[in-house]
Amino acid sequence: MPWLAPLRPSISARFIADNGWQGNSANYQVLRLKFSADPSEEDAPSSQELQMTITALSQKVSQLNGSCSTLVQDIVECQWVARSSVFVSAYVRFLGNLVSAHSSYMGMVTRMLVGFFGYLPSSLGKLPNHDQVSRAMIRARVHYALQFILDLVPTAIFSTLFPSLVAEFPHKSDKKQAHINYLQNVLKVIEYAPALQNRLLAMITDRVIKVDVEIQVNVEDLEDEEGEELEAELTGNIPQLKDTSTIIEEDDDESDGDVEYDDDEDIDAITNIRETVDKLDSMLYILFEYYSKTLPTKYSHEPKPNAMDTFELMLRTFDNTILPTHRSRFTQFLLFWAAQKSPEFTNHFCVSIIEKALDNTRPQKARQAAAAYIASFVARAKTMSKTDVRVVVRLLCRYLGLFVDERSHECHGPDVSRWGGFYSIVQAVMYIFCFRWRDLKEDEEDEFGIVEEKWTSGLDNLCKAVLSKFNPLKVCAPTVVETFAKIAAHLQFMFCFSVIEQNKRAGFANDGELESYFPFDPYTLKKSKVWIEDYYIEWQPVEGLEDDDEDSSDVDNDADEADELDEDESDVSR
Repeated sequence: MPWLAPLRPSISARFIADNGWQGNSANYQVLRLKFSADPSEEDAPSSQELQMTITALSQKVSQLNGSCSTLVQDIVECQWVARSSVFVSAYVRFLGNLVSAHSSYMGMVTRMLVGFFGYLPSSLGKLPNHDQVSRAMIRARVHYALQFILDLVPTAIFSTLFPSLVAEFPHKSDKKQAHINYLQNVLKVIEYAPALQNRLLAMITDRVIKVDVEIQVNVEDLEDEEGEELEAELTGNIPQLKDTSTIIEEDDDESDGDVEYDDDEDIDAITNIRETVDKLDSMLYILFEYYSKTLPTKYSHEPKPNAMDTFELMLRTFDNTILPTHRSRFTQFLLFWAAQKSPEFTNHFCVSIIEKALDNTRPQKARQAAAAYIASFVARAKTMSKTDVRVVVRLLCRYLGLFVDERSHECHGPDVSRWGGFYSIVQAVMYIFCFRWRDLKEDEEDEFGIVEEKWTSGLDNLCKAVLSKFNPLKVCAPTVVETFAKIAAHLQFMFCFSVIEQNKRAGFANDGELESYFPFDPYTLKKSKVWIEDYYIEWQPVEGLEDDDEDSSDVDNDADEADELDEDESDVSR
């Protein structure tokens, strides 16, 4: 652009100071082209020239009203992040002055800054005649600019910044690196805009769980054979997904499937699912790492106030976003992990979920979901004490006993549509029993000082419920019923097989079975699994219990039955 050459820095600054650009279309267009010029052009303005122009415009920022919006847009969209630090300082000061004088430009400025939160190509940091600027430096400059303008206009945090952060969040189908970068940058924003913490973490959880659910939806869309094979990978029945990258890498890595398929469409679909799993794994790792900064490092009986605040925030997010989501596999493990950082957290989580499961005013589906969560948590939570396990079981069994006593006269046979909440509690207790039966035995001393081992009080109400007219063994998930029946009989707690056989012969008509969904079934994401391993109870075989039919009693994750009690190499009654 040779015609820009006559407009040297000193002249440019002078004619701006003299308002020579106002009302003069030619001069105005010259200013616009200074900022929209391609830096690779031979005659493109230097950073020093642009800096002097920016400094001069800063003195006239009050005059940059709506009639100058095209010039402002050119300045906001100019290539500034890879220029000299002196230019960046001048540019950021200009942005601060601009939004202070004209709030109408705040949206344009924040959207530009938030636009750097996603994937950054390495070419972004390269400009002719400039030292290369790293991605880390670019991000630091962007956050410096954003923090600077928020300090000047704090009201923009809610009115402008938050909507921009929501709008710019990568779509669930976008590549992994875009999600990783964006997530890390949003968490960085919380450091200097703490008022947004609750909203941003809720938003992040909502977006993460959308990616989580998409995996299951896409698996179900596959043909039966391919879907079953991939489902097996996700649930740990065969070797886990290939680890293709780490979360600190900038460039996307692609994973080739271990299995060959004939149909190109299936290959593409499976590749996409694997990439989505890898993306979710990295996003959850980042969230675990973020929350670990304030939660206790080790099991703590006296968590600090900030740890309490963090857990309360996580619990609210769980109630509002995770619990109502049906088909998530992994996002809920954030709460599973956090709730085991302190007995206070464990109790708080259990009380909250039990209240929802026993609340007759809540919809059946909501109560069943809550019952599945309490069952799965108590069964799998390694730090949960024997005492706490017994307390939960007693509470649930007390409910069962009262329910049978008060409602039996209304029952004319099994009906999951009417008594679904009750059945979900029966299923929860049976599920817990299969995992924690060792903790449900107590030593009791009689009047002669003889110590006997007895089942914890209240478990007799489970027997009452099983043998009642409600007939829960008919509607509870078959794999749970069969596993419980075998273990209960082996331990001489109760005998259910006669009821099971009667149900088979009678062929009761009902509205269906309870879903066999337990949200804390084995966690198979390879990178983020390290946060879970020390808190997770794997299936423990019952000594001496022999399985007559391994295939029918397998309680591991299954594509048709949504996963049960076992781990991949175990079956229910080894």
